[in-house]
Amino acid sequence: MNAPATTTTPAPTEPQTPAAETGSPAAQDIPSGAGPAEGAYPWGLYFHVIVVSVIGGLLVLGWFVLYEGLNKLIWENGFVTDNAWMFPVICLPFSLLVGLLVKYAKAPSNLDGSILDSLTGDVLHLKWKDLPATVATSLASLFSGAVLGPEGAIGNIASKIAALYCDLLRIPAERRPKLVFASVSSGYNGLLENPIFAAVLGTEVAETKQQGLSTLPASLIGGAVGYGIFLVLGEVGFLGFLHLPAVGSYAWWYALLMVPLALVGLLLALFTAVFMRAATGFFGRFKERVVLRALVAGAIFSAVGVVAPVMMFAGETQVQTVIKDAAGYGIALLLVMAVGKLALMAVGFRSGFLGGPTFPLVFASVSVALALNLAFPGVPVAIFVAGIMAGAVYVLFRTPLMVVLLTGFMLDEGATMMALIVLAIATVMIVTPPLQKRIAARQAHKGAAAT
Repeated sequence: MNAPATTTTPAPTEPQTPAAETGSPAAQDIPSGAGPAEGAYPWGLYFHVIVVSVIGGLLVLGWFVLYEGLNKLIWENGFVTDNAWMFPVICLPFSLLVGLLVKYAKAPSNLDGSILDSLTGDVLHLKWKDLPATVATSLASLFSGAVLGPEGAIGNIASKIAALYCDLLRIPAERRPKLVFASVSSGYNGLLENPIFAAVLGTEVAETKQQGLSTLPASLIGGAVGYGIFLVLGEVGFLGFLHLPAVGSYAWWYALLMVPLALVGLLLALFTAVFMRAATGFFGRFKERVVLRALVAGAIFSAVGVVAPVMMFAGETQVQTVIKDAAGYGIALLLVMAVGKLALMAVGFRSGFLGGPTFPLVFASVSVALALNLAFPGVPVAIFVAGIMAGAVYVLFRTPLMVVLLTGFMLDEGATMMALIVLAIATVMIVTPPLQKRIAARQAHKGAAAT
């Protein structure tokens, strides 16, 4: 069994722009990051940052409103919800569309990237010309019932909006990363109702500290703009979206409880790694048969959807159903649903669909937390969720501060809960390195024995 290995997407580097590109013979002597827009005319650069943040935030908001509206129209009408046989009728055509877009429109997918890549997109090789295909495949993926979250489309769409803006206005290459991070921050922070989330994520995924700091001001500005756009226009994001019962009072031993709960989250992440590896092996057999691969995944989604529709989709609305009727599902079924959700997420990732892992992982974490709450009703379910979710999400993303923010705002319980989340993440940070070494040594031993 392999520990989940996510390859961190490096932040864009800031190459020195040749004199031929800047129109100034002396430009090649100016250090990277100290060009005219940042040195003599700093406000010119950050004017572009503000403009692209507004554009990115508004367009991401438009995409999100379109997604929510069409999703309700397609999947949440009475006829579809009352007739389970409609699942394949809707799922398979959208799965076919995903395959066609990936094959013929060169639409992006999660097929080859890491879990973290699905959030940020490939910021090193942006191709804004496939923006229409990106929008289309993200919607088709989500409407197919695939177990992937909408957050995966945000980074791809927002970054390509910035790339288009930079090309149209001929922004020099070394300044473009700031605009890309600003646009992505605008989209994410609006959706998540948190003004600093993406700035923290950007600094943690940067290849070097210098790269992270160089884009930080733009990320902070973009994030504030996006947060303000969603706030002013009254669009509700995902703050406290779990709607769990509030923790009335905190016991001192909840801090000790974070250790085993974080390890349960680690176990969920290990399951995810196993399923990802299995899905990669299975769908890798299809090679260039992209359309067939998507249809096979659609058939899997259809079969599960007919039997257990609550396990399908991203899970951001389905988790509410599970929370309201946890006792009706029972401990065993909740645990099966958690593991099944992770397996279905791996199918979506490795079959060419486009989306994010966050909400499926939240669904799985909450399902396990509800099962534990049924077994130990004296502990608030939010305590279980905090430890398990923090541990699982950290192992997959390896961005501790981002995970603190993410788990904290989803629970929306205040500073004491944040302190417990920090303890859970610290636990997994301590346990993971020796566990990885042990697994690697075991694999090396097996490899040596096989030869």
